[in-house]
Amino acid sequence: MDDSLLKKIVLEVINQLNKTSCIDSVFVLSKNNNFNFKNELENIGYHLNISSTFDNININDYSIIIIDDLSVEILSCICSLVYKDKNISFLIDALLCGKKVIALKDNSKFNNYKNNASNQLFNKVLELEKIAESYGLVILDNDNFISYFNKNSNIISTGNYFDFTDKKVISKCDIMDIINHYSSIKVRNNVIITPLVMDYIKENKINILYE
Repeated sequence: MDDSLLKKIVLEVINQLNKTSCIDSVFVLSKNNNFNFKNELENIGYHLNISSTFDNININDYSIIIIDDLSVEILSCICSLVYKDKNISFLIDALLCGKKVIALKDNSKFNNYKNNASNQLFNKVLELEKIAESYGLVILDNDNFISYFNKNSNIISTGNYFDFTDKKVISKCDIMDIINHYSSIKVRNNVIITPLVMDYIKENKINILYE
């Protein structure tokens, strides 16, 4: 084999590996460098980097950004596009780049706001949540956090799904045929999806609904 051709093949393989290396990589922004769901996510298959700051972090190295403790301050800054500090700036840029940004909401804290703040002020907080969600922020609580990440669970689709329940094996061509029109696919529980096809599904952010 010609050396130049071999070099091209090697470079292309490296390029493809770089493209898919971040598919299961998750960055967790946590004030105390700790994260309650670390073991659960790692058991599912995700690779976590946990830190209290986004310093020296390349946004392209991660497919998912998690905010460990959603605050009203973060909501307000995202909704107003206020680049208050490095962490807020990173979160806004991640949303603008189309990254999946997920915020873990402490219901007890927000219930405390509801019980003590004026109705007008708390309604403003709820309004901020809706605006942030419309910008792409995914807000989860402790009860539904892990089920959202579980690769074998039914993930709620943000759009119409394509029904593949009549197929025993899903190929890459099947996904390529529907990728521009559907954000989710529905498959039978015992469907066969090869690792390469699964990587392609993840890379293109296609949700899988199991029958």
